[in-house]
Formats: sequence, structure tokens, C-alpha cells
Amino acid sequence: MKKDNRGLSLVELIIVIAIMVILTGLVTTSIGLANSKPADECAKKIEATLQDLRISSMGKYDAYLEIYKSNNQIYAKQVLTMDDSGTTTEKLVVVGTKGVDLTYEFENSGVFALLMDGYSIKIKYDRSSGAFAVPDGYTGRISGIKCSKGDRTVELKLTLSTGKIKIQ
Repeated sequence: MKKDNRGLSLVELIIVIAIMVILTGLVTTSIGLANSKPADECAKKIEATLQDLRISSMGKYDAYLEIYKSNNQIYAKQVLTMDDSGTTTEKLVVVGTKGVDLTYEFENSGVFALLMDGYSIKIKYDRSSGAFAVPDGYTGRISGIKCSKGDRTVELKLTLSTGKIKIQ
């Protein structure tokens, strides 16, 4: 009687294990990138909204940006007041979805505070210089914003004297 021992050789087994390790690495990396994307998007949306606010402020509007958190989402609301008529218009943008946290820094203090549900921060430009101004009812200016989700944190550095915004 002849036995037919057809099994996997050691080389075939090593190749299968190597392929599984590579696929596991690719899936893990993809999941990590997918988790960090909301933080990147939040920072980019805030930067775009601030640039739009700056353009509006340098024109014929008195404008400020209010960033607030409600129902675990982060919103940016531009409030534009026409100089001549006093007519106010608002533009609302969702900048951060569930799971994204936003922290902010006052006057380059180095201390970041978490934006909590129901609270807001305001950012305003000086119409004559383009620098950041102190909004009504505030004692200082926002100099930094961090958007984070999971291990990923993206910082927006606001240069107070020039009005520049830099994503780090």
C-alpha cells in the first residue's frame, strides 16, 4: 500500500505567513490613516474659514468667527455685519465631526484649553492692518488651535501681529 502524503512544505508555509504579515501591516496602516483624516480635515476647514474671514474683514464687513462645539460636532460661524446698513449675515460650516477634539491657546501662553460642548471662542481681524484683533467681550486673542483625533494632532499657529495662519 502506497501512502500519498501531500502536505505543505516548509517553504510554502513561510511564504503564506509572509504574505499574511504584509497584508496585516497594510490594513493596520490604512486604519491609522483613516482615523487621523478627520483631524487634518478639521484644521484645513478652519484655515479656509479664517482666510475667508480675513478677506471679508478687509472689505466692507465688520466680521468675526465663532467656533463652538455642539452635539459632539465642531462648527465655525462667520458673522458678517455690513457697515452701511448694519445688516448681519451668518455663514455656518461644520469643521469637525464626532470624535474630533479642539483645543485653543490664548496670547501664546503655551497652555491649551479644550473646547467643551456649549462653549465657543471668537476670532477677529483688524480691518486696517489684517492682524488678529481682540473680539468684543474678550481680554485676549486666540494664538493657536489644535484639532485632534486619536493619536493625530494638527496645530494651526496664528501669528497675532500679521494675521498669518500656519498648519504644523
